[in-house]
Amino acid sequence: MSLGLARRKELQKRRSQRFWTLIKGILSITILVGCSYFAFDTGQKISLRNMEFNQNKLDQQTIDLNAMRLELGNTEAELSKMQKLLPNMEIQDLLLVINQKAADGILPHRMASLINGLSKDEKCADQSFSKRVVISTPVSQQAVSSVSFYRGLITISGKGSPTLNENGNPEAWYDSSKQITAKFTLPGGETQSATGPLPLYHSVILKDKEYRFTIISSKRSFADITVRRCDL
Repeated sequence: MSLGLARRKELQKRRSQRFWTLIKGILSITILVGCSYFAFDTGQKISLRNMEFNQNKLDQQTIDLNAMRLELGNTEAELSKMQKLLPNMEIQDLLLVINQKAADGILPHRMASLINGLSKDEKCADQSFSKRVVISTPVSQQAVSSVSFYRGLITISGKGSPTLNENGNPEAWYDSSKQITAKFTLPGGETQSATGPLPLYHSVILKDKEYRFTIISSKRSFADITVRRCDL
């Protein structure tokens, strides 16, 4: 009897051990599954937050990029507008001439009036007129020489630097290699001047006509002046 009782107790003990082993296994699996689910859920939430953060960042970057593109487009439009307003090299050269004339005392409204009188198609006379004039110097003995064109409409005289002889002394005639100054007297006593080396070019505008003068060196004390008249 004692042997059978001991055997039953042993069997019960083994059943109890297997039961608790099963319970521990189930608890371990439950804990493992729970931890895995918690980790998965946490990771998923973190991923969703990261995705949301990155999406918001991407949206903001897209907004900033569009704003930059708009600003760049406006800047390019302004730059293109400014480039169209800037004068080309020929206009810049003309502005230099206008500034120089203004510095010489010619009133801007007068220059504007002359420019407004110009037309696209010019008509110049086929015939030109030439005359010879003496270019005076500070040591010239004779009176100032002058010539007139178009029945006294425009009178021209010239001054230059004297030629130096072998001893360095000035002669009466001018040095054609140096600058001369030509004076143009217009109706009413108005005068214009042009200074430079020969050949020297100058235009006089009166009403609807332009008179184009060319002054070149001639014999000793002389210079030849040629004029051509053009319609504006």
